[in-house]
Amino acid sequence: CAYRIAKEKGRKAITIREIGTRLEKSTAPIYTQYPSIDAIIIDLVEYVKGLLSKSTKEQRSINRFLNIGVGFLEFVIDNKRIFNDFFISADGARFDFTRDEDFYLEQMRKSPFLNVLDDERLLRILEDMQIYTYGLAIMICANIGPNKDLSYYQKKLELSGNSLIGYHMYSSGKYELAVQKMIDKIGEKINIEEVLK
Repeated sequence: CAYRIAKEKGRKAITIREIGTRLEKSTAPIYTQYPSIDAIIIDLVEYVKGLLSKSTKEQRSINRFLNIGVGFLEFVIDNKRIFNDFFISADGARFDFTRDEDFYLEQMRKSPFLNVLDDERLLRILEDMQIYTYGLAIMICANIGPNKDLSYYQKKLELSGNSLIGYHMYSSGKYELAVQKMIDKIGEKINIEEVLK
């Protein structure tokens, strides 16, 4: 109920009285579960983080790393007011990608390009992409750019992600290794000599 209020009217509209009205109850039963509106907000923040986390884990493309950012931005597009009130405002929390770090690293390791990098480097890529993705989320909330066009933001993530991954591959000295692994993988499926003729 608090989530629906926040989505419709914003965080400041969440009151014990408003929750009671929507539940068609007096405020007394709510106070048996929560001592204050602050306690409700704490649970609501965790609930919203769970929804956002779930969205980053859904498969939307064949690129598992890209899915993380696209899921994040799809949540923002569908929940602009909530994201703004809970994760951008001065008193808001921050959605920390390290919350699901193991899952994200596992997804990143499934990329033939990224699996040559160590966990420390993968975490740096994840942190860099978090910064960029948060910036796009702020653009969405500020109505800069196409608000409902997820494909626009997906292309932005792909371009910046490829550049960022390229930088980390070169700076780590693993670029050639990654290319060789990809050639080997392709060579298992097709006859490269035939293709090159």
